[in-house]
Amino acid sequence: MIYHRLVLKQIFKKLIDTFWIAPTWLVCIVSVVIFTVVVVIVDDNSLLAKALGAADTISLVVALVLFIKEAPDRRKQFHYQAWSTIDAAHGVKVSYARILALQDLNKDGVSLRGLDAPGAELVDINLSHANLSKANLMESDFTNANLSYANLDNANLSQIKLSGANLSYAKLGFSRLNQANLSSANLSGANLICADLSHTNLSGADLRDASLSGANLEGAYLTGANLKNAKVSDSELSNAFLEGAIMPNGSRYKSSLSDR
Repeated sequence: MIYHRLVLKQIFKKLIDTFWIAPTWLVCIVSVVIFTVVVVIVDDNSLLAKALGAADTISLVVALVLFIKEAPDRRKQFHYQAWSTIDAAHGVKVSYARILALQDLNKDGVSLRGLDAPGAELVDINLSHANLSKANLMESDFTNANLSYANLDNANLSQIKLSGANLSYAKLGFSRLNQANLSSANLSGANLICADLSHTNLSGADLRDASLSGANLEGAYLTGANLKNAKVSDSELSNAFLEGAIMPNGSRYKSSLSDR
């Protein structure tokens, strides 16, 4: 029984693959032939025969086949239009159409790798799980954006606005975040290995369990940030502003000046 099920499953899979590979005209002809055979076989007095005997049924069958067969092409056309919208908005600061296009492409699993949108206003955008590696987003505004689990490795995020953004478990390895605003951002579990965070505002940011090994934190503002269980050395934190921050060991940082 199990063997027969596996055979039927393989046959069904081959039929599906053939459907997508075969020319549209051939699929339509085969569908009409199968439909005609079914009409001949079915009892003339049955309810199914009456339904199949309608004059427009063959046209409906062909239309349905065409609709299904051409679905991937329609999806590709939609993607081309979305990219055209994004390209047309290049250099434009505010474009709601660009936000929708980016969200739709990401929802369809389309890679946004290398996206070039410097200075773009993308407030509240939802690009969770997006592939934005090597993107140029310098000076863009991603305030309160959802970039959780996004891939931003090697991206240019210099002077970007990410205050209040969700970057939990995001990949930011080797990214340029110098002079960026990440105040109150959620970076829990994020990978920031060898990222440039010099003079970056991380005040009040959630950096629990984040990986900061090799990151440049010179002049970074980590006041009030939560670094509990973060992977970062004392030497890497030595040139950052840490007043009121929760350190990797769970203790709260207090400078020697505050004791005076």
